[in-house]
Amino acid sequence: MKRQKLFRSPRLFDQGGDLSKPWWIELGYRNPRDGKMVRKRYQEGFGQLRTKKERYKYAEELISNLTAKLLKGWNPTDDSSVQVVYVDDLEYHQAAQVYGRKRKANKNVRFYASEYVTLQKNIKAKKTYESYRGKLREFVSWLEREKLVDNDLSTYNHDLILRFFDYLIIDRKLAGPTVEKYKLTLDGFWAYLIDRKVINESPVGKIELPETGEDFSAIPFLDEDLQQILPIIRAEDPQLFLGAMLQYFCFIRPGDELLKLKLNQVNLSARTIHIPKHIAKKRVERTIDIPAQMYSILVEHGVQNFGKDMYLIGPYGRPGNRPIGYNTLRERFNKFRNRVGLTDLYKWYSFKHTGAGKLLESGATIIEIMNQLGHTDIASTYRYIRRHFGDRSEHVRTKFPDPPGFVKTETVSEEFEFCI
Repeated sequence: MKRQKLFRSPRLFDQGGDLSKPWWIELGYRNPRDGKMVRKRYQEGFGQLRTKKERYKYAEELISNLTAKLLKGWNPTDDSSVQVVYVDDLEYHQAAQVYGRKRKANKNVRFYASEYVTLQKNIKAKKTYESYRGKLREFVSWLEREKLVDNDLSTYNHDLILRFFDYLIIDRKLAGPTVEKYKLTLDGFWAYLIDRKVINESPVGKIELPETGEDFSAIPFLDEDLQQILPIIRAEDPQLFLGAMLQYFCFIRPGDELLKLKLNQVNLSARTIHIPKHIAKKRVERTIDIPAQMYSILVEHGVQNFGKDMYLIGPYGRPGNRPIGYNTLRERFNKFRNRVGLTDLYKWYSFKHTGAGKLLESGATIIEIMNQLGHTDIASTYRYIRRHFGDRSEHVRTKFPDPPGFVKTETVSEEFEFCI
């Protein structure tokens, strides 16, 4: 009777050394259920290696490990490692379309990161969710390159986190504000793991943020720049002007809150705008006061003449049955900004920041500003004010005592104005 081979030794398929094509290890084993020889490929891990030397070294180690296991009687059908199938929300869209989004893996950091991102998708606004997803993708990709992705989460310590932030700061040269967002994302992720009782404490800890680097977030308008661009927008693009003023007066965020706002949420009689939970940034509904100037703009725009189920910002420059594209208003604003010759640090979001600054200057209380911004706690409002306007004091600006012997220069009068 002919003796049956139990397995074929694993060997490398390297595509003739072509790094642009997928490499894999292939072995053959006899399925104990039906006695047939089955091929098994191991492709994961090669894609992250960028040189032939790295790939050949990785292949040599993998072949050695697989051969040792096969010689001891192992075959892939009786691998005892716990496997789970889950929808991987860290996969990029194109890869998900080609390969499918179901992925087998141990419950490693990728599994929990995908679970956390899926949760954020259901409770956060789209832009916030995408920010979390992008930063966790970066972290997991870095762990894969460092061959740490399958380590037990309890082994991740502060030194490992510091190495990741060294990569962000030194290799990727990210600015301080961006690095801080990575820290906040990882803080939230590890807090989630602690709540799930996966780990006992967070490894993130204190991170020294770089002081260098440019912050490209939107800045408030200087008065003279707003005086230059606003009349042009009003004359040439009334709908864009409406969106800008909803940001300025009502602090409506220019994403879903503005684009998915329907006329049945605008109460002209009560002079309020209701932001429902499903379009609010933090999934917290709120009701916003409409200042007198904004009321006049809404009436001038003729919103009272359209069906209540229409979107306030619709196609063709008026309310419509469908919302406009996500980036449409931003692109229209950028054209005006560039035509006038203003800095590109002014962004579509700048109208909201400018309005908040003007309300602050007018003497509104911190609670009034908090409510109009839609913040859920006063600490968020203080952080918002500090970030965009600094720590400001009317007392410091106007009542700072003179030094002994100081004589006030007549040309410097008390009419000197401080701008944002």
